[in-house]
Amino acid sequence: MQEYKWRNLMCSHREVCVCYEALRWLFHKIFFFLHTHTPVWYQFDKKHVLGKPVREALPVNKEWHRIKRPLYRHEHVFYDLDKALAVNPNLKGVALIFFMGIGDYLYTTPMLAALKKKYPNLSFHAHVGAKFDRNNSPLVGKLLEENPHFDKVFYFEGTRHPLIWKNYDYSQAFKNIPEDFLAVPVYYEYGINVPHRVTSLFETFSLPAPKDVPAPVMYLPKTIAPVVAETLAAVRLKARGTKGIVFLQLDSRGSNYVYPHMRALTEGLIAEGYFVMSVTKGGPVENANYLEIDIKKFSINQTWHLLSLLKAEFALYVIAVNSVFWAASAGLNLPNLGLQHWVDKKVHNLWYPNIEVVTDYVYPFLPREKQIIAPPESYTPHNRKIIDYKPEWVIKWFKEKFGT
Repeated sequence: MQEYKWRNLMCSHREVCVCYEALRWLFHKIFFFLHTHTPVWYQFDKKHVLGKPVREALPVNKEWHRIKRPLYRHEHVFYDLDKALAVNPNLKGVALIFFMGIGDYLYTTPMLAALKKKYPNLSFHAHVGAKFDRNNSPLVGKLLEENPHFDKVFYFEGTRHPLIWKNYDYSQAFKNIPEDFLAVPVYYEYGINVPHRVTSLFETFSLPAPKDVPAPVMYLPKTIAPVVAETLAAVRLKARGTKGIVFLQLDSRGSNYVYPHMRALTEGLIAEGYFVMSVTKGGPVENANYLEIDIKKFSINQTWHLLSLLKAEFALYVIAVNSVFWAASAGLNLPNLGLQHWVDKKVHNLWYPNIEVVTDYVYPFLPREKQIIAPPESYTPHNRKIIDYKPEWVIKWFKEKFGT
């Protein structure tokens, strides 16, 4: 407990943390010949090779199967559950520890389905960070409760690391993990040399990476919730006779961004003959052709369920900044005008073919035909890193790609 308090105190002071991480990195650079010891099923920096022995392993004891926050050196983490089962065939299940946002979770869903398919006899538990912070959303737990591959979902008090997201403190999650379960934090790589986050997740868990990156798997409710049914009926009446429905998500928790021209963009789309729905505030709520989704009344899965039902009846489009609905639109197979509002050279890690990317920077790892290069007159600076696309230009690009 004392160690837990000390770590929280250090991570709450960025200057101290920067010095600590810099010294730790330097130590491992100088003493590179000192290897980090890891469990038999868990390796750093090296993909599993079938039949090749593991060079480093901890002794088999009651703690052998639990990861206790090793000192990460920006390395890729690889798991091999086959090795864990070979050492201890009496394992009953796997406790996967999640500390991520909703969009991050969506990228994990194809891998989680493949993992359960490979190990159908193991029980799967989920442990989710209970705090809202830049790395984590406890709403991920609500989605996991509806994921058929998980038997139980727990929440734990964790603390984000100000520099390295992998070092999220998950020590409190161990309280509810049975002794005969593996404790496995869900990691992925995010970098220029990573082809896609989904591919990275398959590699992390030593699963064969699919040739084509699969879209997120959406586990929608089997019954229509009253709030969804009520909203569906209202939208049917209002959207009838329009060109279709445009769904907006123009705010991002990760970049702390909210699009400032919501009203102008919405009114412009309505003038073009569309009905507009949004989870971002700022639109013309008094306009009969606009509906703002109250996220306090809808669960995130109910919002997706509503869109899936509307898709069956209307032409449905998405305009979204790089956040939850990039992944969600792929899972629902909806055409998406993706507004990349800042330069992220790793954006190909998050991209799906349904997304037309508006950008002021040419991304070499994205298909050129999927990039809409924004001229300087089409946006204004939001701050030193972020830009705001002018609403008339967003509408112009939308009509060019999706207009009827």
